[in-house]
Amino acid sequence: MSDKLNLGVIIGSTREGRWAPAPANWIAGVAERHGGFDIDLIDLLDADLPQHLAEHDMWSTESDPSAPVAALSERLHRADAFIVVSGEYNMSIPASLKHAIDFYMNEWAAKPVAMITYGGKITGGQNAAQHLRQIFPELRTLTIRNTIAFPRFYQHFDERGEFTKFEESEPAAKSLLDELHWWARALANARAATPMPSPY
Repeated sequence: MSDKLNLGVIIGSTREGRWAPAPANWIAGVAERHGGFDIDLIDLLDADLPQHLAEHDMWSTESDPSAPVAALSERLHRADAFIVVSGEYNMSIPASLKHAIDFYMNEWAAKPVAMITYGGKITGGQNAAQHLRQIFPELRTLTIRNTIAFPRFYQHFDERGEFTKFEESEPAAKSLLDELHWWARALANARAATPMPSPY
């Protein structure tokens, strides 16, 4: 079996002026060099999910999903692992990220997710990561131990406007990707061997 797995890197913020694409593109590049993954960079701003989530979107199979919902579903299904990039807003995650998580259930199940966060406080968005650690287990998704945080990220730009902390974070990124790949392979093998039992 090939050691290469599908990795979805999710840009979790859709706010105007967001910084999330910068660390998302950085970790996607590190993952590409890592060699264990095929990368799919998923920008929720482009996902065009419906503004309101109806109950039938989650629970019913009677109606076909809209094209944007189906398109994102296919990309999430294809992924063997995820990296979620999120800022911390009011001690939690962006509404756009929670909205996207709540649209889907089986797409997330029995897969690992890593988190990269940023924020204005010294914690670097880790309150957002802790909230994701509460949310994802409800979808039967494994959150891995390693995370990367960028506290007060806006203070670390050089005179050319380049962020100065990415290079020094690459060893931590490699450790994160190694752990994510291990879990992704283990869970991919488990899914192939035995379908995950229904929670209902």
